[in-house]
Amino acid sequence: MKSALKSPTTPTRPTISPPTPLRKFEISDSKLEHNNWRFPSPIRLKPLRELDDEDFLTHHKIDRSYDSSTVRFKLLVADPPLTRSNDEIPPYPLPAAVEEILEKQRWISDEYEHLWQRDSGGSTTLLAHGVLTFLLQTPRDGGSFCSLSLVNRERNHCGGLYVADETYAIDGLLEDVVYLNRHPKVPRDFAVLPFQILTRHVDETLRQVQKLSRDITATELRLLEGEIDLEENGDYKVLNKFNLEHLRLQRRSNFELELEQNLVKYMNEYHSMWAVLWEGGTSYIEDMHDKIEQQVRYSQQVKLDLEMIPRRIKNQSKTASELLSTSITNFIMQRDNKLNIELAHSSRKIAEESRRDNLLNIEIAKATAQVAEETRQDSAAMKTIAVLTLTFLPGTAIASFFSMNNAFNFDPGPDEKMVAPYLWIFFAVTVPITIGVYIFWVWWFRTTQGRYKQRHEEGLKDVEKELKMRMRTATAMTW
Repeated sequence: MKSALKSPTTPTRPTISPPTPLRKFEISDSKLEHNNWRFPSPIRLKPLRELDDEDFLTHHKIDRSYDSSTVRFKLLVADPPLTRSNDEIPPYPLPAAVEEILEKQRWISDEYEHLWQRDSGGSTTLLAHGVLTFLLQTPRDGGSFCSLSLVNRERNHCGGLYVADETYAIDGLLEDVVYLNRHPKVPRDFAVLPFQILTRHVDETLRQVQKLSRDITATELRLLEGEIDLEENGDYKVLNKFNLEHLRLQRRSNFELELEQNLVKYMNEYHSMWAVLWEGGTSYIEDMHDKIEQQVRYSQQVKLDLEMIPRRIKNQSKTASELLSTSITNFIMQRDNKLNIELAHSSRKIAEESRRDNLLNIEIAKATAQVAEETRQDSAAMKTIAVLTLTFLPGTAIASFFSMNNAFNFDPGPDEKMVAPYLWIFFAVTVPITIGVYIFWVWWFRTTQGRYKQRHEEGLKDVEKELKMRMRTATAMTW
């Protein structure tokens, strides 16, 4: 780090590299008076350039346009660091040369460096060697942020370093704001800035507490109706979110109360510094005390609201646990009922499939019976062949009977006939016997076939009746 100043009286020009978004704000006592004791609107911030930064940071000129006690208000304005890596404290948003000047000119002190490293924020009032310092920094919790090191250096200048985001932008805090310290002899102070920060912070915290309270009320009403979100532990995540938000707002509330106490201390120290000059004209101090006490009352009300929230969250957690237990019991019962219904449907389907299998078995039995019948008919055909054989058997037997030489003469003489005159007797006997055999066989075949078919059909009907009776019994037991 290069030294920007060789001595307090021989300043050197610092080099700001690389360019930073540093801006400067300054206004004189006379300009406030000419503007009817109001800060201008709009407030214009000028960039801190290399050519004029040594005048702004090191030369604290007295404004002689009004009287010897008038001073210039100065603020070096910077944007807060955008990101933080791991858990490291973000560095000052200042070039090294500018930071060194601010330390040597006592715009920032060791106390401010310590405050900058605290995520919980805080505030304090310091008076040493005729320099009245006021420090504040809001908690680093992902919400709005500002950090202020404000210095009253006797009659030289009043100002300091201000690091803030859009919520606490200097133009939004001071535009058209009335400046109350109009005492003709006492040097001006800049307590209006931390007071405006306090007012903005109290309003912001109040809105956030009200929003949290409304969200908790909505969840209470939903749980009162018996509704609970079980999707990925929905309600438990909501309650945990409420707890985290409550802790964050509790820290903000504590910061407000501490800031209010230190503002009161600051006003008392400022009054003591110039006690010989006030000459009883302390209306400004009294007005600031009244305004601070008003903000204290607002903060106390917010604190009371915050004190009620943990009990409400605890009751919600208890209600959610009871609802969860009931919901789990109902869920198990519904699941069991559903399983029973599905089991009944499955049993019914099994019974239906069994019935179809039995009917298929009946069809198979019928087909088997038909095959048996066809086999039987084949057997009957074989029997027919046997019958045909029998048909010729009587003739064969009779032919054998008449095969004697007196029936046919195969070597007849001149006066002899080849066929005996009694040959007709063969046919007269053979034909009736053959016809009789055929008639007997037909009668016997039809009789045996009819009896077999009747017994077979009766047997199938009995089997089918028995199977259907068993299926009806099984289905009735299922339901």
